[in-house]
Amino acid sequence: MRKVEQNSGRELVLCENDPLQREDLIRTISELFPDLRILPVTGADQLFRLLKKPGDRSGSRIYLMDVVLDNGEDGISLARRIHRLDPEAPIVFMSAFLEKSCEVYDVEHCYFIYKPQKEKRLKAALTKAIRQLETATRPLVIHEGTSIHRLNPASILCMERVRRCTYITCRNCVLKARENLNELLAMLPDNFVQCHRSYVVNYAMTAGFYGTEFELTNGLRIPVSRTRQAGIRQSYQEFLIREKSLC
Repeated sequence: MRKVEQNSGRELVLCENDPLQREDLIRTISELFPDLRILPVTGADQLFRLLKKPGDRSGSRIYLMDVVLDNGEDGISLARRIHRLDPEAPIVFMSAFLEKSCEVYDVEHCYFIYKPQKEKRLKAALTKAIRQLETATRPLVIHEGTSIHRLNPASILCMERVRRCTYITCRNCVLKARENLNELLAMLPDNFVQCHRSYVVNYAMTAGFYGTEFELTNGLRIPVSRTRQAGIRQSYQEFLIREKSLC
């Protein structure tokens, strides 16, 4: 995996209504990621004023959200609204209530921090969010006839080569590209792996590996060729270990 760079220009929106917790988080994050600009907000009003103002920096922001806020607000509902305005933004949830760790799976996010463990988890959580942001800000450019598409690699589940076309299955659509699998792999991060002569899988979008096939997060199954099974098993295990190290 690439070393994460703490690039200037990235922003972290910190949604925390408790002033002591907020100041403690700002101090800790500033020490861990000195080039990350922190934008503290206390609830929905401040958050959406920030998102809607001219010069919006959507596409370069991470959101660190407390799940339980004041005035009946909750970070999970706010995260759904964030995704509508800033679709590829990494969202990290945090809560002092461990039971909230189940509720956060109702919305897409990249990490959950149990607040009593925040000193231990914060660096890993934001490192993972930055990696997700890096991937999202390097679009995959494909050609379909006279059309040109820019895709976020994180939205791709798999790719299949059929004759002279490559079918790219994304979360919400399937696109056809003239580029072959080798050309596409050269432009994609290392969690994309060719598992079959005709298929490439995004390890980050898998639900399981069963020796001869992968199950994807949408339930689709794609084959793993016999000659690649041993290598795929090893590289998939290495991917899972890397992911676990960020949990």
